[in-house]
Amino acid sequence: MIKSIKIRDFAIIKNTEFNFHSGLNIITGETGSGKSVVATAISLALGSRADTTFIRHGSDKAYIEMEANFDGIDYNIIREITSNGRNQCKINGNSVPLGRLVSLAENHAQIHGQFDNTSLLNPETHIDLLDNFGGRYVSVPYRKYINAYDEFTKLKNEYNTLVASIKEDRAKADFYSYAIQEIDQANLAINEDDELEERMSFLQNAEGITTGLASAYEDLSGGDHSADSLVGSAVSAIGDISGYTEELSRLSNDLDTVSINLAEVITSLKDILDSNSFSQLELDQTMERLALIDSLKKKYGDTIPEILRHRDELNDKLDKLENFDEEKAMLKGKLEESRSVLYDAAKQLTSARRTAGDNLSKSVIKQLSQLNFKDADLKVSIKPLKSSTPKGMDDVELFITTNKGEPLKPLAKVASGGEVSRIMLAIKAITAEFENISTLIFDEVDTGISGMTASIVGNKLKELGANHQVISITHLPQIAAKGDHNYRIYKEADDSETFTFVEELKGEDKVKEIARLLGGVRITEATMENARELIEQ
Repeated sequence: MIKSIKIRDFAIIKNTEFNFHSGLNIITGETGSGKSVVATAISLALGSRADTTFIRHGSDKAYIEMEANFDGIDYNIIREITSNGRNQCKINGNSVPLGRLVSLAENHAQIHGQFDNTSLLNPETHIDLLDNFGGRYVSVPYRKYINAYDEFTKLKNEYNTLVASIKEDRAKADFYSYAIQEIDQANLAINEDDELEERMSFLQNAEGITTGLASAYEDLSGGDHSADSLVGSAVSAIGDISGYTEELSRLSNDLDTVSINLAEVITSLKDILDSNSFSQLELDQTMERLALIDSLKKKYGDTIPEILRHRDELNDKLDKLENFDEEKAMLKGKLEESRSVLYDAAKQLTSARRTAGDNLSKSVIKQLSQLNFKDADLKVSIKPLKSSTPKGMDDVELFITTNKGEPLKPLAKVASGGEVSRIMLAIKAITAEFENISTLIFDEVDTGISGMTASIVGNKLKELGANHQVISITHLPQIAAKGDHNYRIYKEADDSETFTFVEELKGEDKVKEIARLLGGVRITEATMENARELIEQ
């Protein structure tokens, strides 16, 4: 429920704040005092769009702050509208996009105005209204339908993808075969390109490499002053004295290791010198092979593994071409079987909706009768669609007539503002329960009605207020008298400005306000007594 609202520099309101309560909250005031401005401020706090025209003249920012409790969680909601067009939304101190606020509010509060384009007047939402009203009776076949619809959609996409891909693959079959043959003839090996690059680098620098190897080999192993000879002498010299101390023994072992490692290096150098010889032919062949691999990379993949994977994919496509008719027939069979399951589920869903529609019609007609539509009739039209949709194969729309002898018409085309308000109130009296909406706000729901009908509407709002927080802006005393909590909006002016205030009315103040609505400016004892009688009814 909405607990309180603060409004600053918004339209004709400079600064006001007040609390709301559970039950039926009634807001009254003189024409032009700002009743609908309060409704608009509440609407903005619940996520409606804003523009700079809402900012009070002479101010650079409008500010609305709402305290609310939805599903046991407290929320502080702030909307700021600045003259430079930058608007801000905050929830519990954190800036959020407008969509986040709308998502929070739409599940807990609804605003209905005389000419408001509410969801009830949008035929596209009638199917949701019906399904929600039907509850489990509709939700069970609906879930069955959704499962069938998802399976059918998946198979249909697979079938269409297969057919589309085959058309493309058939046109490219010769190219696929050529590509596979070209890749196979290359006889590629994993990491072959890296090894060839290394070999080519060696061959291109073979002369310098050979000279360096030979020089190193000569220095290490050639003659009396070679590294091999000198290390050998050192090993012998230290070996003779190694037994005297542990340190000499350790040095002797280290020199033995050096000698062994040196011998291995010398052997490796000799092996490389013996096994590698420069060949221009080998270099040409290596470069030619790398050029072939680079050519294949440009066509089929950046690496050899990618080229080979591409070849496998092309092979798969050719295999599918050979088995296309068989695979198509199999998939088509599954698709037709899925379609049959889907249509059967759709029929069950339609049947459940027709039953729910009859019950909804009876419930709404009963509510309309209580709202002084004695001859009203309402039907839920359910027409078949030619194709399946995520919501079934039904076109659902509410049709209504409020006068005897007149044909049923689409709810969206009901012209009278007073009728629209009461029809919405009748439907809200039913749907508010299963929609689990905690707060209902009605702006001028009494437009176009008076007398006994006004009293009936007041009683209906009172009835709604027993299980919901209801906030209603009205100018009729018959409705205002039903309020559990009443508020008066009034204006005061000084030499330069007009100020709008909101005050909560209690006791005799409420009686005086009802009397004002009954008798205008001049309040008499008779109007006061009439006001008391209305409140007590």
